[in-house]
Amino acid sequence: MQYVALRYLTGECNYGGRVTDNWDRRTLTTILAKFYTEAINHDAGYKFDESGIYFAPADGEVHTFDTHIVTHLI
Repeated sequence: MQYVALRYLTGECNYGGRVTDNWDRRTLTTILAKFYTEAINHDAGYKFDESGIYFAPADGEVHTFDTHIVTHLI
């Protein structure tokens, strides 16, 4: 349920005032559904895109995330 709330807060509250076209709003909510989803927690192989470059790292200490960013995203 928290992902529904996150999608609403991001899509409607944050961008809602700037997205005035219904098709643009539909596109935004579709994109947000890909990033804010339960699959991130349940599917260890969940990727944000087809290339596999972007994914959520496993839970860990702060240095784990630092390493992930440096290794995969920079």
